[in-house]
Amino acid sequence: MTRFAALAAAVLLGSAAFAQSGVEEIVVTAMREESPRPGAYLRRTGDFLLLTVYVVNDTREAEGRKREIYETLRGALASARRDGGIELSVIEGEVVIPLRVDSATVSLADGARPDTSATTIHVKTRIPAKNADGQQLVSKLKDFVAAIKPVGRTQLQPDGSIDISVVGPDQYRGEILQRFAEETRSITAALGPDYRVLARGIDRPVEWSRLGLLDLALYVPYSYELLPSHLTMYVNIAE
Repeated sequence: MTRFAALAAAVLLGSAAFAQSGVEEIVVTAMREESPRPGAYLRRTGDFLLLTVYVVNDTREAEGRKREIYETLRGALASARRDGGIELSVIEGEVVIPLRVDSATVSLADGARPDTSATTIHVKTRIPAKNADGQQLVSKLKDFVAAIKPVGRTQLQPDGSIDISVVGPDQYRGEILQRFAEETRSITAALGPDYRVLARGIDRPVEWSRLGLLDLALYVPYSYELLPSHLTMYVNIAE
């Protein structure tokens, strides 16, 4: 077993334990890509599809606005439970958390007009592992929002933003490293024994970026250099 294969196997064992513990659900937006995506990455379908919905109320009194928004959200949660295939969430940073109708979870802010209050929620549904129809799932989310009965002067406004999420992206680190090992082997096989690969960054955290409506790329932002095998000393003056 090669050193890279052994490393990947060890991480896969750790990933199994990771998957059994409490893990975070992370939203993957089309904008996020902290580091350039390398050549070797893991492509997979996201776990959930999310529709962003603005909840706005312009009842004159602030307490009335809060009460009507909360009652609307409670009704939406009840509808989601009856549906069985819909969940309501909020996003804190990049972490997706279940919607709870309380001041700790629902953050009310001033709306665009005077005497308005607003908040943002996300309506989500699980993406099937096989034969997923992205447009059908989007329609399902929009139809659910349209069927919610708002209380008082509350309005639900889908903004058209569709995101995907992945649960516990670090659990795929072993598969990502396997992709890296395969790329390394193909390079060294093509170049022959006169060259070797000097890799950097494979110990860095897993990152992710969007690939189309339902898929994402999971990767470790590694880089590498090709060096002659006979080289015994090397200093990278760029570091």
